Order: sequence, then structure tokens, then C-alpha cells
Amino acid sequence: MIGLLGARAVSAANFVVDTTSDTSLSACTAAAADCSLRGAMFAANNLAGGDAITFSIPGSDPGCSAETGVCRIEIGTALPAINQPLSIDGYTQPGAQPNTIPAPGANNAQLKIELTRSGIFVPNNVFQLNGTATLFELRGLAIFTPTSGMVSGGLRHVIRGNWFGVTALGESPDYSSPGTVFELGFFNRQIIIGGSNPEDRNVIAGSGRDLSSPPLPGGGTNIVRVNSVMTDRGDILIEGNLIGFAPDGITSLPFRDPFSVNPGDDAFQTPTVRILDNRFSRAARNFSGAFGGALRIMTNRTMTEAAVIQGNIFGLGVDGSRVGVQKDHIEIFLGNNSRVPKVLIGGLGVGEGNVFAAGASFGVDLGSAVRLPNSALAGTFIEFVGNRMLGNQGIGLDFPHPTAGGGVAFGRTLNDVDDVDLGANQSQNFPVISAFSVAGDQLNLTYGVDSAPANSAYPLRVDFYRALGDEGEELIDSDVYLLTEAQTSKSVTFTLPPGFDLDADDVVVAVATDAEGRSSEFSFGQLQITVSDAPDPFPAGIPFSVEVVATATSGPFKPNGTVLVSMNTSPATTCTMTLQPTATALTSAGSCELLPLQVGSRTITATYQTLAGAFSSATGDNVTAIAAHTVTDPGPEQISFASCAAVGIEGRELVVEVRRPSGGVAAVQVDLTHEAGTATPGTDYAAPADQTLIWAPGDFAPKLIGIPIDADALVEPVETFRLRLSNPVNASILPTALTEIRIRNGVDAGFADGFEGSCVN
Repeated sequence: MIGLLGARAVSAANFVVDTTSDTSLSACTAAAADCSLRGAMFAANNLAGGDAITFSIPGSDPGCSAETGVCRIEIGTALPAINQPLSIDGYTQPGAQPNTIPAPGANNAQLKIELTRSGIFVPNNVFQLNGTATLFELRGLAIFTPTSGMVSGGLRHVIRGNWFGVTALGESPDYSSPGTVFELGFFNRQIIIGGSNPEDRNVIAGSGRDLSSPPLPGGGTNIVRVNSVMTDRGDILIEGNLIGFAPDGITSLPFRDPFSVNPGDDAFQTPTVRILDNRFSRAARNFSGAFGGALRIMTNRTMTEAAVIQGNIFGLGVDGSRVGVQKDHIEIFLGNNSRVPKVLIGGLGVGEGNVFAAGASFGVDLGSAVRLPNSALAGTFIEFVGNRMLGNQGIGLDFPHPTAGGGVAFGRTLNDVDDVDLGANQSQNFPVISAFSVAGDQLNLTYGVDSAPANSAYPLRVDFYRALGDEGEELIDSDVYLLTEAQTSKSVTFTLPPGFDLDADDVVVAVATDAEGRSSEFSFGQLQITVSDAPDPFPAGIPFSVEVVATATSGPFKPNGTVLVSMNTSPATTCTMTLQPTATALTSAGSCELLPLQVGSRTITATYQTLAGAFSSATGDNVTAIAAHTVTDPGPEQISFASCAAVGIEGRELVVEVRRPSGGVAAVQVDLTHEAGTATPGTDYAAPADQTLIWAPGDFAPKLIGIPIDADALVEPVETFRLRLSNPVNASILPTALTEIRIRNGVDAGFADGFEGSCVN
């Protein structure tokens, strides 16, 4: 900041824009409508030293809205290139108010000056700066237009309190071509975008349309780059902004590409890079290519000091909605394999951790928090600590690693003996937790890290997290693993933070970071699963239950995560279950229902998703189990009495059974009615109520009708009554719609309850 202030010249003039005209009106006197933005920029270029442009456009101007008070300036040709230090302040326009909401919330600024194109004109750049414009300050404008850069060129920039890619009302403009905001990829010295105060915060939204039908809003790119010189260290600060969001902080207006930050390629001191307290989104869009991601660190040098990424929120709206990030949240990109990135992502201090939510796989990218470069060299120093992971499809840190066939694999990287392998972050081995218990607020762990002192810089810091799926949801505490403890088991006890919820059924994952700032991937255990189904065989069109039991084969935890179940029908019949801990040690289980529609001998395949839980196979992959299942023809929907006649014995209860012998796909029902015969209701038996019997799909349980038969002292002939089925819905009554009940004396021991005898004609 000292370099910035030192370069700032005393303003030589203040040009007050008083018209929305795009004509080059440069008199800029007290007279009305004699100072346009174009004219003020032209006049400022003709004066030495730093100048200021402010606004006082009357509401009666034809470019101003009487309803909103917003004044729109439409440019029809390129604005003059800026060749002197210049400050442009839209908050000087009457009615304009800076944002008052702290980061990382929404942005409630009241902007009154809009800058956009006229007609179909597409400006190459909006504000184009020459290298002689040593300082450019921009505040309080809403700028939206398809362009290669709304701000481009220059040497030093202070961009605060603006909205890019949206109107002054926060709406996405209706043009289809992409609107790039920052095209600052040359030899800038200092770039400040946002700041720590609410009034500093920018909205930086993608604009244009993608190729979806109907088209969705978004598009464009951003690149910021600085270089150092011998006497002046480069500086990038991106702080407190909404990036890829509308001002509400909920609506995603994504860019095509990640926001690219480049600390230059000079031979002097590594520039300072700070990316703090921003909120990023990159919702899914169709830009006809493998585009996506929220933030990219471009490395074209050997970095000797770490770029700092702290306090940012990726993929979450201000209301907690998971708007997501398509592809990985952060990508570390190398200009070539000789470049050395050094980046600190998160921290142990209050507010230093980042939040990574809803990363979505796309192409080869898994939707991880951070993807490191695919490099056979060990020259990356990426430290990952104190961050929260919320429902990403990938993992935390992802080390691309070689495959046996010469390719590259993403996802889990296995530990190796002594940690001799190279690659991103030297493929630092992760900690292995062997014992775990919770007693009140005390957490007891035993762990070790198989990293020989020759292959890792000791001491190591080991960070422990409560797991959410395969990732660390929340940091518990950290331990120092000393050189004297290398490759041994170490027991530690932590006092849980106040209010921290952790119990014996939770899973803890860990990350090891060496003394030079190389972090490992998150730890994971191994498991095996079994799958069972019931009932089997079972008719098509009716759901049946599949149960999976998962047992940990390494580590002290009961498996967490999800299992995808699939049956080989066409298309596949699937369901997904979430594992829940059981009372058995190291064991969890889950169930879900399959609803196959095709008959035949089938195979059920259950697949534990290793990137959705903290376990894997011995090779770091998904774990599968199979079971055979027969899907039978359900047959026609039928309802029937179990028999056409039944015997009731005096003094006992007769149970009449109404069955659903086939079908089962539809919801069915039938009416049951009582018909009197020679027996007297209320004297010889308790007549059942007329009623409707209902079966849901998949329900084969018989309906049981209890009928008490009264006892008397008389010796009587057989007496009868009948039950009838009628008015079926979605079914036929077959084979038996009528059953006759024959009451016999209690002394007639030759018969038992329900004995059929001959049927009624």
C-alpha cells in the first residue's frame, strides 16, 4: 500500500459529468450538459497529473429514469484510452449509496450510474489504460457490456464498490456475447479489487448467455497479473467481493472460466497475493467445452512466498443454498513443470478457513476443493488447513497421480512405504488413525505418519477433522509430529471446542503438512461390503428392499458414506442409501428399495462411493458387492377368499382370510359384505361390518376378518351365513367371490375351525 500511495498524484482537476450523452463534451464548466464521460476522459488525458471524474447528472436528463433515478450512459465507440492517473467516482451522483453489508454477505449498494454499449456496438475494452496511467481508481459504477475487458491495461488499479456484469438494479443484461470484466494480464504492478470495508466490495458477475435451451445467463473471464521490479514488489488484493453472483448473493451469474490470478514471471521478489473473504459461485452452464472452476492460481515463476487464500466461501449462497461450483473449486496451474507454486489455503486463525461446498464433477475434474498440477516433480508447496468441506463430489486436495498405463488418475492417492514417491506436494503421505474414543469433551486418538525423515520436512503438523463424507467438515485440533516420532504410533488427547458435537459413531479424518508447507490428501480407511435382498424372488413392478452391511477392515471407525445400488435392467434400476452406524463394532448398514419393471434373473450390484465416504478399497477405489435376484411376472391383479366355505365352531372365533394371490403392482380394493343365512346374527355369531378392503402397491398381506361364534347349550343342525366380495377396483375377483360359513356345535369335535367341506353352488 505504501507503493500505491507514493505513486498517487495530487488531483489537477475535477471534471463533473452532467449528461448521459456519448458525445465528446469536454468543456466541463458550470453550464448545463457540457461534460460527458467521454469528454471528461478526453480532457483529463490532456492535463498532467492525476485527475478526478465525478457525476452530477440531473434527473431530467433523457438517459435517466424518473422511477429509479438511474442514469445510463451508452457508448457507441471506444472510450479514450486513459494515459494519466485518473479517479472515477459514481457515488458522487445524487442518490447513490455505497454497500453497508459486511463480507461475505449480499451487496445493497444503490448505484445511479450505468455504463453500457449503444445498440449492437461491442467495445473491445471499456476502460483501456496505458502504462503511463500509473493509478486508476474506479468506484460506484454499474458496468455491463459484451467486451474483451471492462477494465484493461494500466499499471496500478484500485477497483472498489462497483457492480460488473449486472445493471444498477442487479439484473443480468440481455446480451448473448460474453462480458469479460478484468483483462489485466500484462505488466501491472498493483491490483486492488475490493477491500475490508463494506463500501469497498464489488459485484463481479458473469454476463452473456450459454448454449442451454433456453439460454442461461453467464459468461466471460477474468485475469489479473502483477510483476515485481527491483524497487517495487507486485501486489494483488482481491477482498470481500461477490464473484459469479448477482448482488443478492444467491443468484449465480457464473463466468465461463475460473477467476485467474497470476503472480507474474519476473526474476524479482514474489508479489504479495491475498484473496480474502470473497464469495464465489460457478453454477453449471453449457459453454461447449470443459470449462468451469471458481479460482485458478497461474504459476509462471518459482514462488518464494505463499499466496494467501483465506476466509472465502465457494459454492454457497448467502442464504445457505448450494449453488455449487462446476469442476474443482481451485486449480493450481503451472506454466511448465519447472514452475513452483507456493499457496496457503486456509489457516488456523479465526476466519482464516475457507468453505468449499457442492463442487460438481465435470470432465476429468472430480469437483474437489483444490486440484494440484499433474507434475512428476516435487516442486509444489500447497498448504491446506482449517477449511470446511460441504458436499463436494471430489476430495479436499487432489493429487493427480500416474497410472500403470502411463495415464493420469484423479482421486485417492495411496500412501507408499516411507513416502518415497514424488509428484504434487511430494505426494505427502496422509496420517493413519489406529485408535479412537470420545469421553465427554475428551477426544483420544492414536495415529502415525509413514514418512521417512529423508522424504518429508519435519516436524509435521497433523490436523484432525470431523468427517462429512470423504472430507473434513470441521477442524477439531492439530498436533505436532516431531522428527523423533517419525513413523511411530503416537497417542494424543484433545479437549473438544465448546459446543463441538462428536461421538463414538463419528469418523475423524486427518491431513499431514510438512514444515515446508506441503499438505497431504485427507486420510481414509478401507472396508468391505455385503449385499442382501428380500423378498427374492419378487414380482416386477413392486418395490423390494436391498440391505448393505459395510465393515471397516482398517482403522477404528464405523464406515460412513453412501452406496449406489443398481440392477441390470434396461435402463438400470437404481437406488441410493446412506450408511448408518450399527451397534456392532466397525460396522454400518443401510437399505433402499428397488422397483424393477422387467422380469428375469438379474444381478444386484452395490457400490460404495469412495468419494462420498472416508473409506475405499485397498487400491483407493470404489468397493462393490453383488447378489442374484429373480424378478417374476406379477400376473393379473386378483382378490379372492382363501376358500369357498369354512366351518365355525361354537364358542370360538373364526378367522376368514381374503387374499391377493397375484398382481401387486397397483393399488386395489374390494367391498366385503355380510349376507344372513339360517344362523341368527347377534345370537349365533357376531356379524362382521360391511367394509372396503384396500391393498397398496406391493402389499400382499391377507386381510383377516375375525368372527366370534357364540356358544349355546342347544344341539342344533348346521347353521350358515355368507360373506361376499364385490365392486373390485383395479382387480378381478378370482377364483372365489363368495364363502359360506357353517356353524357347528362345540361338541362336534370331528371338525376344526375353518374346515371347508363342500363349496356353495
